[in-house]
Amino acid sequence: MIVPYSPGGGSDQQVRRLQAALEDALGVRLQITYQTGGDGSVGWNALAGAAPDGCTIANVVAPNIMNLSITASEEIGFKAEDFEYIGWTEFSPNIIGVAQDSEFETFEDYVAAAEAAPGEVTISGVGQNGQLLVGEVLAATGLDLTFVPFSGGVGDIIPQIAGGHIDSALSGFSLLDGDQIRPLVLSADSDEFPDIPTFSEAGYEGVTLVTSWGLILPPETPPEIVEFWNVALQQAMATQEVQDAYAETGFDVLNQDAAEAREYFEQQFDATQAALEAAG
Repeated sequence: MIVPYSPGGGSDQQVRRLQAALEDALGVRLQITYQTGGDGSVGWNALAGAAPDGCTIANVVAPNIMNLSITASEEIGFKAEDFEYIGWTEFSPNIIGVAQDSEFETFEDYVAAAEAAPGEVTISGVGQNGQLLVGEVLAATGLDLTFVPFSGGVGDIIPQIAGGHIDSALSGFSLLDGDQIRPLVLSADSDEFPDIPTFSEAGYEGVTLVTSWGLILPPETPPEIVEFWNVALQQAMATQEVQDAYAETGFDVLNQDAAEAREYFEQQFDATQAALEAAG
């Protein structure tokens, strides 16, 4: 199983929640391999070149893979639509998060600081996807923030914020792993954080993207193999241990058949394309 982002990030967390139950459903051990870099493109390119025999899978993140496919398909060597989608397992609103001891107590504080000193407040994200998410926020708010990209994953960003090297980051709930970061604002409502405003509630329309995680197979994998993996994934998702693990995260859980997984991909692809156009 290829993980295209660094240990400690959202993709790694997804794999660790699913691994034991998925191995039980499959009756085999999963060999986890981290193939990182290029905002996920290194790992996904490796999957694109793997034999379509069901022996190699990867986890996948939206809008990351859609963003790469739309903006750089010739350079990365694959198209997102060519993969076979086993199923999406979870999604979360994107958040702007800051260190627990940050001077920014609220999103209003954050906006006031950015308006008072244009370009001085820093915000990080993972690669091109982080740039897309931040671009969506800048287009909606008119703020002048300095973007600091990281290529590895959210696990690399958390200590930079907690250590005071970067003011903030924009990502999904995986940013909150370890309780070093607290959210200021959300891209969508969340039962996990009822007191944290959405961008819309804060007066800014047009920030709508969420971060989703799933599992994929190489292009041209036969339908019966896709179905085999989908049944195993649904069995894993139905176990108490996986349900308990997700209950602790605040993620919204998805449990789809293969057709629903393809439809969800197409919806997220369209949303990503719209966000890219809005961000210019």
